[in-house]
Amino acid sequence: MQLNGRQLMVYINSQIVGHLAEAGNVWSFQYDSSWLQLDSAFPLSPHLPLQEEQLLDGATHRPVQWYFDNLLPESAHREALAKDANVTTGDAFGLLEHYGEESAGSLTLLPIGTAVPAGGQRRLLDDANLTRRIEDLPRLPLTHEAPKRMSLAGAQNKLAVVYEDGVLYEPEGASMSTHILKPNHEHPAYPHSVINEWFVMKLASRLRNTHLKVPTVYRHYTPLPVYLVERFDRVEKNGSWERLHIIDACQLDNLAAIYKYSQGSLERLQSFVGRCRIQAQVRLKLFEWLVFNVLVGNTDAHLKNLSFFMTSSGIDLTPTYDLLSEAVYETDAVRDEGGANWKHREMAWPLDEGVVRLEQMSRKVLVDAGVKVGLPAKVAETVLNNLQGQIFEQAKQLHDEMTAENAHLRQHRSELAHRLNGEERLVRTIVYVIIQEMAQQLA
Repeated sequence: MQLNGRQLMVYINSQIVGHLAEAGNVWSFQYDSSWLQLDSAFPLSPHLPLQEEQLLDGATHRPVQWYFDNLLPESAHREALAKDANVTTGDAFGLLEHYGEESAGSLTLLPIGTAVPAGGQRRLLDDANLTRRIEDLPRLPLTHEAPKRMSLAGAQNKLAVVYEDGVLYEPEGASMSTHILKPNHEHPAYPHSVINEWFVMKLASRLRNTHLKVPTVYRHYTPLPVYLVERFDRVEKNGSWERLHIIDACQLDNLAAIYKYSQGSLERLQSFVGRCRIQAQVRLKLFEWLVFNVLVGNTDAHLKNLSFFMTSSGIDLTPTYDLLSEAVYETDAVRDEGGANWKHREMAWPLDEGVVRLEQMSRKVLVDAGVKVGLPAKVAETVLNNLQGQIFEQAKQLHDEMTAENAHLRQHRSELAHRLNGEERLVRTIVYVIIQEMAQQLA
């Protein structure tokens, strides 16, 4: 491997995987011989195959750069992290140098000569500290005072934490996070995003007779609300935690993150099925994911909202994440200026030629979509009937349970009353406007 330019060592669970380098804006990666000799070795992605030779990007085809760039956050969140690290926003390698100690997925990226952290503790993250950090957004990222430099993919502010018995901690050294934390969205057009995602994720977990798997989620008030989701790329074995290797759909298909919307399609979903080990199950999961997103008005379901486990045995679809109702933000109950029409919201990609808006969704459109991802029409119809037939009742029950929990919160934490009122209004709108009407539309 060439030793000029910048270099990083890439690890999974303290095991060296390979060497990442950049020189003259050309990226390269080379697997370490010790990784290649492992019986359990696997490629980081299908486009970075296991081989002794160096993988070198070309002028236009850049699988190394695109793969590692996808570990970084997007848009304004990337800009904030770059500013905090005193790195140019466009310098992806520089951002990985600074924030690679705790990345999205399994990888730890460290400068040459830096020892892999040993041991590791966790530091208490009390509510007052977290409140101050949230209030400092967007001037400072949530990670500004974190003991570990970390990079989490996505367009929203996040923090990798440990959540145990209702108490938050930040990992130090070799200690790893077990949960991802998100505060409310900073933009005023997206109020109460914490309760939105918490409710929709909880709803997905309650649906009967589905193949959808959803990680455990929590809501926590500092008193500012934060959403917490259990990391499915972390697993506890023999009293210690290990990282599991995952890639998102952009990494699976060798796409830069900017194509997460434009390159999505039913044909691409079908291609994902063909790459996985248990294809029949994955086909059902992807179709259920698609139908659920339509029913709750999740019009932002893009390629980076799908991820896959990669092991020496092959590729498997991960549990579902980032589920929320985007359509609710185009209802009169949320938009103060009026004139909203949430059914004009467009899905991330068409389900048929020219069929992209929620108002265009129908039983036929969705059954045909199931056929396009490889399901027999009767199976697609059965899946649709199961989800459409139960989602409104399940949503009402969850809403009532949340309201009962909130009554208890109001008794013991009166400072939350006004905030809970706003959250309840948003959830009522999701249930009795978005879900009820979409379920009727697909009946």
